[in-house]
Amino acid sequence: MKIIDIRNVNFKYRDELILENITFDEDSPVITGLWGRNGAGKTTLMKLLSGQEREVSGDVCVLNAHPFNNHAVSKNISYLREDHHFGKSWTVKDAMYFASLFNENWDQEEADTLVEQFKLPRKKKIASFSKGMHTMVQLVIGLASHSKVTIFDEPTNGLDAHARKQFFQALKKSYDKNPRYILISSHHINEIEPLCEKLLIISDKSIKFHEPIEYFQTQGVSMMGKIEDIKSVVSSIDILETAQIMGRSKVMANVAMTKELKESCERNGIQIEKTSMQDFLVNITS
Repeated sequence: MKIIDIRNVNFKYRDELILENITFDEDSPVITGLWGRNGAGKTTLMKLLSGQEREVSGDVCVLNAHPFNNHAVSKNISYLREDHHFGKSWTVKDAMYFASLFNENWDQEEADTLVEQFKLPRKKKIASFSKGMHTMVQLVIGLASHSKVTIFDEPTNGLDAHARKQFFQALKKSYDKNPRYILISSHHINEIEPLCEKLLIISDKSIKFHEPIEYFQTQGVSMMGKIEDIKSVVSSIDILETAQIMGRSKVMANVAMTKELKESCERNGIQIEKTSMQDFLVNITS
């Protein structure tokens, strides 16, 4: 059984095409990062996976069923939106109680541990919380749900550096204890890179890449030298960006950082280094 199986999916909002011919699948537990520019369609994809929206055409299959308005599937899916809503009078204790009712694999012991770890006051109203504390409540629910499909939308927004580190450690520990499909949408790819086993990249309303994290860790280089020398070692079609610095060309290229490429650059007097993943993604989706 595939956990995710999306085939030729299109989605429109009124007359505007938001997603076009989306196709990807996943058949085993994995932590996947979801990245794309604003308006690329990330939120719509997460809503389709969690059953909150219905495709216009194509097939959406999650846990071997169509998720839209499907209670049997939704109790195994957790979607923690950036603007997740809690009742005005809810306390942390209330939020955990209601979450336990809607999540089939709820782990109360893990929830209690995380509430203590994140120092969340159980009897205080969530409506009075800071942005960071509100986010922490969402993260506890997302982790303790142990849902077969768990989706986090910008999970670290509002968190300070210490809280982000706590969350990442807790996520890794929870995943190791109970592997499942975890999708993390984030603009801060360098932050989630150490956690992710795969990356899903959306650009121009479609999926541009769905690859192991290692692909992005090796792909994308920055080279400096004479442009004719650079073009002798990489194809013009692979050049993503060019700038002039003190009479020399600085180029970002969509090629892998290999031993052979390094040696070729050295022979041609070209300086070469690996680009940051964030810069590489921005350029391949331009």
